[in-house]
Formats: sequence, structure tokens, C-alpha cells
Amino acid sequence: MRDVKRFKFQDKASSYNRTLLDVLITRLKLLLNPQIKLGKNSTIKFSSEFKLTSGAKIIMGSNCTIKENTYFLLTKPNPCLQIGDYVGIGRGCYIAIKDFLEIGSYTRIGPNVTILDQDHKFKKDDLIMNQHADIQKVKIGKDVWIGDGAKVLKGVTIGDGAIVGAGSVVTKDIPPYEIWAGVPAKCIKERG
Repeated sequence: MRDVKRFKFQDKASSYNRTLLDVLITRLKLLLNPQIKLGKNSTIKFSSEFKLTSGAKIIMGSNCTIKENTYFLLTKPNPCLQIGDYVGIGRGCYIAIKDFLEIGSYTRIGPNVTILDQDHKFKKDDLIMNQHADIQKVKIGKDVWIGDGAKVLKGVTIGDGAIVGAGSVVTKDIPPYEIWAGVPAKCIKERG
């Protein structure tokens, strides 16, 4: 395991600061949602919301932080969200899973990021609302940084050490240690 320096500094203004209230809220959320399994020292901040279908699973490693107003929607057929250690998920994120999302250890997800493993089919011979979802797994590697307001769409793999620029829309795989930005996102350079 790497040395994580961020947690060695005491800063009461940091969103990674864990107060007694955070610990109590986390315990309450776990009581209300037995489908969520947390590792040691992981925190779910106030006003995060979980909508979990029967059989849904969230497995989170140690020292993770889910910040305020994050919304998790895990719906049928068989959703599973697997999160490594030391992962931070920013304020106002929206994560919707019908199958599988993996987020690797040490990954930072900025505020207002959307991650989806599905979208609607849209053939013209039927209403969109009647058509089944097109579902494809999403994998986010270790030590990834996803900037504010980015969107990660179905079927995408983001390699270890990659960076996604703020406001980007990721529609295809990102190789390890590359920096991608734009709509749709494309490689702008390698991480130095």
C-alpha cells in the first residue's frame, strides 16, 4: 500500500476530515442500507442518497470518502459497485449502475461527475421509454483523477493513472497515464 500523505495533515476545513457527526451518519446509512459494506475509516457524508434494488451490492474499501449530495442509483438486473481503498467521490456526483462499476484505489472523482453503465435504446418503431437499456460494464483504474462535471459513459475502461479533464465526456477507453479532455474526450498528452 502506498503512503497516503493527505490524511496525515489535520485540516478541519478539508472534506476528508472525519468528524463524530460523519461517523454517526455513516453508521446510520449502513443500518438503513445493509447492502453497503464499508472498510475501516470510510465515511459517507451527510445528504448522500442510495437507491438500491434488491440484490444490489456496494463494496467499499478502507479510508474512502463519499461527499455530500452524492446520489447512487443501483437498479436491476444485477448491480454491483466495487470501490478500492482511499477513494474520494466528490459532492453532487451521480452514479447509476445496472451491472458493474469498479473504481480502483487512490482514485479521486471531482464534484458533479456522472458515471453510467447504461443508456436507452432508441429504435423508432417503439417509444424510448418502452425499450430496454443497453448495459455495458465500466472500469476506472487506480490513481485516476476525474475532473469536475465530467461524464463517464457505458462500456468505458479508464486505465491506471489517467486524468479526465473537467467537463469532459468519456465515450471510449482511456489508456493508462494519459490525460484526456473535451466533448467527446480525446488524448491531449501523457501524464509526466
